[in-house]
Amino acid sequence: MIEPSIGSVRFRRAALRDLDLLIRQRREMWFSMGVQNKAEHDRTYRRWIRTRLRSGTVVGWVAETNEREIVAGGIVWLRPFIPRPGVRSLVQPFLLSMYTEPGWRGLGLGSRIVGEAVKWAKRNGYADFRLHASSMGRSLYLRQGFKRTWEMKLEL
Repeated sequence: MIEPSIGSVRFRRAALRDLDLLIRQRREMWFSMGVQNKAEHDRTYRRWIRTRLRSGTVVGWVAETNEREIVAGGIVWLRPFIPRPGVRSLVQPFLLSMYTEPGWRGLGLGSRIVGEAVKWAKRNGYADFRLHASSMGRSLYLRQGFKRTWEMKLEL
C-alpha cells in the first residue's frame, strides 16, 4: 500500500460504477459507529442509491488515489422538504454516508469532500444544508461552519 498522502488523491464526483464501493463504505461507516449491518440493509440501500444516482437526486464525491483506490466518500441526497414560512425550496441537500478508510484518516479527506458538497449546494442555489453527525464526525462539521440543531426521536 502507498503511504497515505493527500497529494496522491484526487477528488471526483461519484458515478454509478462506484455503487459497490459506496455501499461498502456505508456498511463500514455503520460498523465504525458500533452498528452491525445486515445483508438485507445492503440490498435495500443498493436499490435506494442506484435509483437516486440515476435520477440525479443523489450526488456524491469520492477521494481516489493515483492507483485508482477509493479511500473516502460521501453523498448528498436531495430530499423533499415540507413547505413552511421562510423556506425557498422544497428540496434540501442532506449529507450522508461519509466514510474515510482507516489508514487515510486525519489527512483532511472528509473535510475536502464536505467542502466540495457545500460548494456544489451553493452553486445550485440551495439555502441550507443538513446532516446527522456521528460523534466521530461532529468536530469536522463544526469546523466547516455547521451549527448544531435540535431533533428528537421516538422508537416505535
